[in-house]
Parts: sequence; structure tokens; C-alpha cells
Amino acid sequence: MSSSSDVHPGPGAVGLEASALDTTSARTQWAKQLRIRRIAPGDPLGDVLQLRREVYFQERGLQPDADVIPHRHSRRVTDGLDASGTTLVVESNQQGVATLRLHDFSSLAAQVEYGSLFQLDAFARSWPLHALAVATRFAVQADQRAKPVVQHLFQELYRWGHESGIRFCMIACEPFLHDVFEHFGFREYLPPAILPGGVDLLRMVLVMEEAPRWLERSARLDREELGEPHDQTSRHWLERTFSALR
Repeated sequence: MSSSSDVHPGPGAVGLEASALDTTSARTQWAKQLRIRRIAPGDPLGDVLQLRREVYFQERGLQPDADVIPHRHSRRVTDGLDASGTTLVVESNQQGVATLRLHDFSSLAAQVEYGSLFQLDAFARSWPLHALAVATRFAVQADQRAKPVVQHLFQELYRWGHESGIRFCMIACEPFLHDVFEHFGFREYLPPAILPGGVDLLRMVLVMEEAPRWLERSARLDREELGEPHDQTSRHWLERTFSALR
């Protein structure tokens, strides 16, 4: 894997702490004003690019060509993988405020870019590539980092995974985002990866069969929409295969 910021937001990019996931009744009406949209592979990304630019660079006082984060694609607002990924965007007042990009590993480009980082070969010996996914390009606007926004984003991730037959969804993030992703069902399954420049990346995975349980905890999405959990085959396989989960 040659680029970390394609997988995680980069240092300081999404200043989202687990405490931001606490809800209050005052946010309920505001949450109703949010909507989620999927951008299909190859479709224009619209204001998603501006959102990434704001979060990855402008918040840190950087320019997109600033040589600060020494990873191959870390300074790009967009890359070739945007054309093949499904991009989720949460909108408030018709403006994108949170985004996440999704690929399943039947995409050769995703295999080349992320396969080594996530030890894809270990999964591929037991599962079809189209049942394995990676989430990248996570970004949340600075003044929108509260539970309803992030919750909408992960609700749609769960829906997409269910509709696409995904068993496992992988993500990499910096340690300060661990509690956020854990809140939505991701678990570390490998030791942290140390990238050039000394950046630590946590490698985490979501077992999609457990999504209904996480929805009960953190979302309003109807359980029937996703169905009952699978037979736990995925979870048992994961725990047998990766010692970090035992």
C-alpha cells in the first residue's frame, strides 16, 4: 500500500473524538434535515472534492501540493480510484458535510492499492473478493462532527454492505479515530502498520453480519431493512485467522 491518506484522513484531518458521538435531544430535529446520497462509480463527485480539500488541507493551513505528508497520494484531493468507487455523502442544506468512499475487492485497482496493507490474501483464501470491501477517504466538515452526521454515514455503509453481499469491510485510521470506528463496529485485527514518516495506521475490520446489532446501538435504521444477523460464520473465521482478535 503506497498511500495512507486514501485510507485514512491524514493527521488532524478529521478532528472527531468519541465524545462527539454523544447525542442530545436538541439535535433530533437537526438530524432530520440531513440526507444521505450515493455517488455511483464514474459519476461526478461534485462538492465532495471541496469537502476533502477543506478537511485534508485548509483546516491545517496547507496547500494540496504541500510536501508535508510523505505518502504517494497523500496530497491529492482526488485519484484514479474515485472512478471505480461508490462515494457516500451526507448532505445538510444540500451541501456535502461528510463523506466515505467504498470499493469491493473485485476491483483490481483496490487490490493493488490496499491488498497488502489489509493482508487481503488471507481473506481471499476463504471468501470471494466481491464479499470483501475497503472504506477510504473519510472526511467530516469541522462544524458537523456530531453523532447524527457520522451516524448517517455509517448507516449507509451498512446498507451498501448488505445490498452488495459484503462480509467484511476494512478501514485504516490513525489512533485518535480508534474509538469512533469502534463505536460503529470496527475492530483491530492486525498490529498497527508503520508508514513512511512514522505514521501509525490502525487496521480495523467490520463484520457485516453484525451490522443489525450495531444499528440497534447507534442508529434508527429499521432492523428489518438489513435482516437478522448471519450465522456468525464470518466472525468465527476472523477470530480463528487473526490472533489479535482472540
